[in-house]
Amino acid sequence: MEIIYNICFITRTRSTEDEVLMLFRKKEPNRHKWNGIGGKIEQGETILESMEREILEETGLRVKRLTFRGLVTWNQTGGMYVYRAEDTGGRLSTCDEGKLAWKPYQWVMEADEVVSNIKYYLSDILLDDPPQEFACIYENDQLISVKKKHLPHVARKLTLNH
Repeated sequence: MEIIYNICFITRTRSTEDEVLMLFRKKEPNRHKWNGIGGKIEQGETILESMEREILEETGLRVKRLTFRGLVTWNQTGGMYVYRAEDTGGRLSTCDEGKLAWKPYQWVMEADEVVSNIKYYLSDILLDDPPQEFACIYENDQLISVKKKHLPHVARKLTLNH
């Protein structure tokens, strides 16, 4: 299985409400859906370098506590590295990929406009539990199931804390 993508969920707390930075995609895949920040790992980049680049390119933000939280895979054919990070209070830039917005955590978990598999793993990746794999099975572009699996101890080399 080839994993060539990454995604990050950047969080902040405003007036006691947790918020997640989301991107309303104007391109495929997941066009016209809200998603986390991320993209394709470029040749010669480490996974961390790629995640930092994607965050800066898409948001203009420098984040803190960028932490590897697991893998999301689909039909055992591909997947993405999943990270979480915290906002440092910078100003969002415009994004070629779509519109950026801070969304309440509960909205992200319930809204139909969010990529369908996110509600099955977001709460887990925001915790400090060991990283996991979230194995998604799709049939005819419909999510059929998501199974959680433990990952070997790979998190240390995939985490950047600053």
